[in-house]
Amino acid sequence: MKIAVVGAGIGGLTAAALLSEEGHEVKVFEKEPEIKELGSGIGIGDNVLSKLGNHDLAKGLKNAGQVVNRMQILSDQAQPLSTVELKKNSVNLTLKRQSLIDVIASYVPDSDIYTGHKVVKIDNSDMKVTVHFQGQESETFDLCLGADGIHSVIRENVAPKCKVNYQGYTVFRGMVEDVQLEEAHVAREYWGAKGRVGIVPLLNNQAYWFISINAKEKDEALSEYGKPHLQARFNHYPDDVRQILDKQGETGILHHDMYDLKPLDSFVYGRTILIGDAAHATTPNMGQGAGQAMEDAIVLVNCLRHYDFNESLKRFNQIRVKHTAKVIKRSRKIGKIAQHTNPLVIRIRNMIAKALPNSYGTRQTKFLYKSKAK
Repeated sequence: MKIAVVGAGIGGLTAAALLSEEGHEVKVFEKEPEIKELGSGIGIGDNVLSKLGNHDLAKGLKNAGQVVNRMQILSDQAQPLSTVELKKNSVNLTLKRQSLIDVIASYVPDSDIYTGHKVVKIDNSDMKVTVHFQGQESETFDLCLGADGIHSVIRENVAPKCKVNYQGYTVFRGMVEDVQLEEAHVAREYWGAKGRVGIVPLLNNQAYWFISINAKEKDEALSEYGKPHLQARFNHYPDDVRQILDKQGETGILHHDMYDLKPLDSFVYGRTILIGDAAHATTPNMGQGAGQAMEDAIVLVNCLRHYDFNESLKRFNQIRVKHTAKVIKRSRKIGKIAQHTNPLVIRIRNMIAKALPNSYGTRQTKFLYKSKAK
């Protein structure tokens, strides 16, 4: 088939790599002049790696990533609240976002990628899809994958009533080098009334961090925040937090409000399929944004390989719509629990968290590893 992939992000490039291997004629259209991923660090779980199996892409990811086997939640006074042991005999990785993009892109033929191609609309039917560009001639395909992110042009064409939802908090992110973490295979979050701070190890004594603060959408005061403001706000947090912020440069801090999508009833619209954030943008509380985008690509290719065309799209929809809706809802719930600012509510939350066995948190992530691959 002749397939258009709109968006050269994590999901789009994964789909392009796997589809081209299957012998399809693939064209990836990216509106930016180069393939570049904004962000600091990212996680890829065993739910993705196990679905890739022995594919060389899995090996490439493992070579670029830091293994993480545990996640700890602590109070802003470093009191342990919960520990999640990731699935035994699994590999869960953290790596730089740009490293992830570079690894995946290395499996896509250069001739398949068209940068500087901004898609403005599509004409979609049961038999073909015509993709229209700004400044370039339109082109017709057998299949179109909308992998163009949370503000997807493709989704706007096929599901115009779908809207993004602001979740009530804004996130700062950065990456530091030459940091000595207490445990190199443990990701930590510190929850307090001033905000939530996460510290995640990367290879070679690097780490990425994030800070979530409750705020109005497009908050003008927080938009002015830089390193000194964050240091002052979190000066009473544990040494790990202060060390990370001390090592952060004055520049290179990213800032984004957090949104997700109301779960869609379908990702398939005629000959157009939504994947990744275009289909199921979620808050980052479960660290599954990139992983679910890659799973979309893997499952779609598997379905196309094992079923006839119409059945393959139906099967893809059955597997991915329900599963990603669960990720969106659970991630949203975690965010609401973690972002409490009322001191009394925080005390009660922390008491409950400490009273629950660690196995409870581990069980909450088990469904991620049970999703079907085809």
